[in-house]
Amino acid sequence: MRHFQFAVAIVSITLAALACGGDDEAVVGGNGTASSPQLVELTAKDFSFVPAKLRGTVSAPIEITLKNTGQVSHTFTIDEFNVDTEVAAGEKTTVTVLPSEPGEFKYYCRFHEARGMRGAITTTGEDESGAGAASPSDPPADDTNGYGY
Repeated sequence: MRHFQFAVAIVSITLAALACGGDDEAVVGGNGTASSPQLVELTAKDFSFVPAKLRGTVSAPIEITLKNTGQVSHTFTIDEFNVDTEVAAGEKTTVTVLPSEPGEFKYYCRFHEARGMRGAITTTGEDESGAGAASPSDPPADDTNGYGY
């Protein structure tokens, strides 16, 4: 009987770990247009952003709603867009950015970047027809950027 209880406990722990893992690898996105922004929900946890990868289109605004579900304050900082806003625990804020060129734009929490609290927005030069777009399976141009993805 003890072996059965032990096995159930191991399976439960494994399932719980799998359920928690991988969230930071999700890619969200779609095609926003100049007149209709891409809406993204981002969660700040202690100490990660979920998802950690966002995708957007050049010249299409990206409206990011950040909800801090953690126990401490966090910042949402994107140097290239001059975004640096603090969000208290249990609060949320909305930030809109307008990428003007394709590339990868890193976001991070100033307070907890050293603990791995960072992510990136990747933008493509895709137009509304989808011509010239990078496919979701394209590998990043530089996956040795030290951000672990």
